Amino acid sequence: MLLAPALIMSISYSHDMATALLAASGAGLWMLDRRYPDAPTPGAELFFTRVFHGITRLAKYSLIWIVAAGVPRILFYRDYEWADAAGDLQVIAIIIKHIVMFLIVGTGLFYWAKLGRKARELKLKQGMI
Repeated sequence: MLLAPALIMSISYSHDMATALLAASGAGLWMLDRRYPDAPTPGAELFFTRVFHGITRLAKYSLIWIVAAGVPRILFYRDYEWADAAGDLQVIAIIIKHIVMFLIVGTGLFYWAKLGRKARELKLKQGMI
C-alpha cells in the first residue's frame, strides 16, 4: 500500500500550493485595484472585469481545495508531518502560520468585495448584466 502515503503527501503539498495561489490571487486583486486608472477607457474597464473574474475563479477553486485537502492533512498530520525534533513547539508555529494566513485571506476578501462592487458597476455600465 505504498500508494496511500504518496497520495496523502501529495494532497498535503497541493494544499500548500492552493494556499499560495489564494495568497497570489489576493495580491493580484490588490495590484488590479492599485493600477486601475482614475479616468478609465472602455478597454480598461473591460480588462478590469475580465481580470477580476479570472482571479475570482482561481481564488474560489483554491479556497475549495484548501478546505477539502485540509481534512486529510489534519487527520494524518502526526503520521506524515510531525517533526519529533521540534516537539510541541511546532504547534505554536502552526498556530502562528494560520493566524498569518487568515490575515492574508481576510485582506484578499476585503479587496475581493471592494472590487466585486466595482466589477458589477462596470458590467451594468457596459450592459453586460
